[in-house]
Amino acid sequence: MRILGLDTSGKTASVAVLDTEKNILLGEHSVYTSRTHSQVIMPMCKNLLTECSMAVKDVDCFAVAVGPGSYTGLRIGIAAVQGMAMVNNTPCIGVSTLEAMANRIFDAENILSVIHARGDLFYAAWFSYQIYMYYDPTYIDRETPDELQTFDEIAKVVENIHQRSGHIIVTGEGAEEFIRQYNVTHENMDETFLRIAPPFLRLQSASGICHSAAYYCTCHKELPTASDLTASYLQAVQIQKKKTDK
Repeated sequence: MRILGLDTSGKTASVAVLDTEKNILLGEHSVYTSRTHSQVIMPMCKNLLTECSMAVKDVDCFAVAVGPGSYTGLRIGIAAVQGMAMVNNTPCIGVSTLEAMANRIFDAENILSVIHARGDLFYAAWFSYQIYMYYDPTYIDRETPDELQTFDEIAKVVENIHQRSGHIIVTGEGAEEFIRQYNVTHENMDETFLRIAPPFLRLQSASGICHSAAYYCTCHKELPTASDLTASYLQAVQIQKKKTDK
């Protein structure tokens, strides 16, 4: 199966193609851009497919980040995938942005994936690789659902893991801000137990989207369609808030 994945949930626009039969990432384009994703995402898809000697009709499954993330960005990515998929009624899989970013961190017992919402609020989820003798997992295990949490709520979990002598890798678009706030409130922290993922693994990536979609395909015989895609904002968007305040 050849999966075309998109991530437009943040400032990074990313497209990737994964061949699950060959177990090869055929290609990936990513750009950290100030331009609107509506201007760059379709040209990126077209160019990548051409470089992989493919056309839209050759895609067996589409995958896209469905949140949390930018309200406008998520809508652009979902609309792009729906437009391409509806031509041939190709299956579409919606993937958690936090899960896709955590997918890039391997062999870590505790992975905290975060996106900074505002102030002391973060979109957060915990993941892990449960590595046992004679067992090397291909996919991460989800420990918690995606949630909108305060810094203090996340920090309590961090401290509990620290007390158990555990180690944590923090990844995601909000990793730097979370570490900064943690340093302010924990001046004598042990820097060896709480580490930030390197920049080239930290931000949104369509390869992570493809990887999560591949796992979904191994667990489900029937795959969702374009009409099944919905964004997961985890909080009311600003337009909705203004309406409800009246």
